[in-house]
Amino acid sequence: MTERTPQTPKQLRHLSSVRQRAARVIWFERALPAFKYPAILLGIYSISCLLRLPQSLPDILHFLLEAGLFIAVIRYLWLKLRCIPKANAEQVDRRIELASGLAHNPLLTLQDKPATDRTSADQNALWVTHIQQTLQRIGPLKAGLPKLRITTQTRKLSAGLVAAVIISFAVAGSHGPSRLWAGYVPGQDDADTPMPTLQAWVDLPSYAPGAPIFLNQNSSAIPPLPEGAHFSAVVSNASGQPRLHGAAITGLETLGAGSWKLQATLHNTRTLRLSVRGRSIGSWPISIAPNPAPVVRWNGKPGPFRDTLTNDPSWRTALPWKVEQPYGIESLEAIITAPDGLGAARHVRIPLNQHPKSAAGTAQPDLSDDPLAGMEVAATLHAKSVSGKESQSQTVHFRLGARHFTDPLARALVALRARLMLGKETPADASKELFLLTEAPSSRPVLTTLTLLATHLPDFTPNAPEHAEAITGALWNLALYVEDLKHDGPETANAAASVRAAEEALRQYLNNLSATDQGMASLEAQKTLQNLTDALKSALTYRMSLLFKRAAETGVIMPSSGAANSDPFSAPLAQLHSQAMQGQAENALKTLQDMEDMAEHMRQAGPEDVLNLAQTMKAQAEARLDRSALRDLIRRETELLDHTQQRLSAAHKAAQSTQDDEPTDISKMSTEDLLKQLGMQPPASSSNNKPSQTLPVDEKTVASQAPQRREDHALQRALTVLDGVLGQHTQDTTGKKAEAFDKAKADMLTARHALAERHDQDAAIAEQKVLDDLKQANQQMQKNQKSSSGDGQSKLSFIPPSPPSHKPDGSQKSSQQSQGNGDQSGSSDPDDDDDDDSGSGSSSGQSGAGKPSQGKNQDPLGRSMGEGHDGQDSDAHIPDKNTRDRARDIEQELRRRAADRTRPQSELDYLQRLLKSF
Repeated sequence: MTERTPQTPKQLRHLSSVRQRAARVIWFERALPAFKYPAILLGIYSISCLLRLPQSLPDILHFLLEAGLFIAVIRYLWLKLRCIPKANAEQVDRRIELASGLAHNPLLTLQDKPATDRTSADQNALWVTHIQQTLQRIGPLKAGLPKLRITTQTRKLSAGLVAAVIISFAVAGSHGPSRLWAGYVPGQDDADTPMPTLQAWVDLPSYAPGAPIFLNQNSSAIPPLPEGAHFSAVVSNASGQPRLHGAAITGLETLGAGSWKLQATLHNTRTLRLSVRGRSIGSWPISIAPNPAPVVRWNGKPGPFRDTLTNDPSWRTALPWKVEQPYGIESLEAIITAPDGLGAARHVRIPLNQHPKSAAGTAQPDLSDDPLAGMEVAATLHAKSVSGKESQSQTVHFRLGARHFTDPLARALVALRARLMLGKETPADASKELFLLTEAPSSRPVLTTLTLLATHLPDFTPNAPEHAEAITGALWNLALYVEDLKHDGPETANAAASVRAAEEALRQYLNNLSATDQGMASLEAQKTLQNLTDALKSALTYRMSLLFKRAAETGVIMPSSGAANSDPFSAPLAQLHSQAMQGQAENALKTLQDMEDMAEHMRQAGPEDVLNLAQTMKAQAEARLDRSALRDLIRRETELLDHTQQRLSAAHKAAQSTQDDEPTDISKMSTEDLLKQLGMQPPASSSNNKPSQTLPVDEKTVASQAPQRREDHALQRALTVLDGVLGQHTQDTTGKKAEAFDKAKADMLTARHALAERHDQDAAIAEQKVLDDLKQANQQMQKNQKSSSGDGQSKLSFIPPSPPSHKPDGSQKSSQQSQGNGDQSGSSDPDDDDDDDSGSGSSSGQSGAGKPSQGKNQDPLGRSMGEGHDGQDSDAHIPDKNTRDRARDIEQELRRRAADRTRPQSELDYLQRLLKSF
């Protein structure tokens, strides 16, 4: 049976750990003198750093000096420390006994061993028990702390070194830590080095245009930046290359000695920090705004577009769409595919106005020439933002719009073309079919074209887009020509073909401009656009002339359109040209699409439509005559009002000429009179509640004006007759009565009576009411004419709007205004500018001084320089010294009245509002 070795007691393990600590303490005490000279050397170097001596050296010398210093210190310590002897067991135990305060060296007992090597288990257990009892008597053991044995010379040297360091820190002040850092780290500047000059800014990316954002050294209120923004900084007077933290530098350029320019692209939200030689010269918290993908979806059910006039399915396809993205949409297209995979996907570009952030609309492309026309297809909207993000909408299924052909040959050509493009028929078989179609009775041009196409069809290669498009396009145009030939004859069919060719050329040009974002800056582009619009205008004019010629053959006489020239298509083409020049590709294509619809409705127009057109044009001509007569009536009435106001002004001046030298007591004037003295109009409520005061007039002057008053009386009587005739004619033509004509007639009678009684002031009031009535009559007349002609025009959308007219002053109304006044079918009239004439009369009636004319009592800028009534309503009146004094007196009087609490509350409130302007 083997003997068991007793386990080591816990006290022995504790003694072993204490002995290890004591050994390390003894070694440290022996090694401490070796740190004396390195500490002195590092202290001297620290003092030199605080005095900025190493920093003044070039970086390479600074690095070599510091490297030599540390190498010398490390080598000295290594040589000294490697020679230190280790403490033996006896030395360790004596140190433990000394640190623990043990007397009589009790640890020597632990070093004893049994007298014999061979002992029994009982003897070993007894010996272990003896050791344990000895340890228990000893108690807790300690290794103690190292004892520094410092000589007097070392103390003096240390005290001097510490004093020198403290003095150096005092000299450095708050820059002490930075000096120490720069001294111990080569290539770093301390706080005493002048800061470099910094100019930093952020340029927004092209998809989010805006002004650059300039940054201070520590800008905190920086708005969220779009992803891809460009950070730029110019650092001057720098002694080192700048470094950017938080973003990768994409460009670094040396501008000169100590000057740098750096650039970076910002993609993530983080703090951007710019440093030079370890010092931060700028810090900015950058927040990147989200750049989501476009939200694109169908804004309705796609399908064949329904004509708003007949509610019948059109050959166009309606594609309702809606898209939005914070930075704008660059492109939008519809990807159309056949469910059974016939042919490649069709990409239909949807034009947009510039780059909208949110837009919706309904594209109406003509997809009737597609081989899938009339078939069920699947479509997806694909949008791309200007910031580079893309997304797609959900897929919808619908039927493409298709043209309805009635001619058998045209239907055969369309079917053959579809089979050829979808790969259901080989070019050789299609050529044979075309040769068979040449045997059908038809005109010589059609037979010749069929023969040529049949000859070239064997060369049809779908992989060559230009060649394939030429042949399929020729088949489509031939089918359209054959259809037109059946309905209208060769002359009209040729004209329709010319219109389609001109429209297609202009559409392709506008699509190219929209797709490439090219403007109309070059003269070549402007010339090309002008040539294309001129060609389309010529084709449409010739097609319209054939329509009128056919109408004349049936006995229908087409009246004049009343336009400034004989071409009714000048206005929409001028609008299209203007939209293209301004870069509004979507609007230009929409205008061209409207003109295509006009041409198609022109082709479908029958004898009844032509007759309705003639009647509508006749009604429009009569309406223009009525509006012209009403404008003349308003002009004449305005002249009467001017004459009356001139007579009143002359009589008032003559009556007040004797009162100008007498001072007026403003304390006795009413509030309305005070406001008039200040050139301000009194409130309507106060003028209505109180009876108006009649200004004094000179009776001699009134009597001398009798001849002009008699002429005005006669003219007013004639205008009364004209007003009745015009009102009755309007009622006969529109079937609706304009009651404003009756009101104008009654006010004219009042004006005539006042003129007969030499009451010019009452006459002026009545004439002003007449002008207001005529203005209301003008609005009622236009409303009645539009409502009466709406039914006739609803089926005649192929008649374009008339071009904008020129006003008497030579200015031309904008196309938007002309379209806004007219209806969708072209009933806008160039003569709808009656408001301008009536408005002039109204303004002259309110001024109380007639129409302003440059010359008497006016400066070269047309501002009134007179006193009294001549300058009451001029907002540019230049007061002299007396006028300013009078205004100050009036202000004081207004304040006195506002302080009177006995006045009505309404008057006090009004006075308080007036005093705010002072």
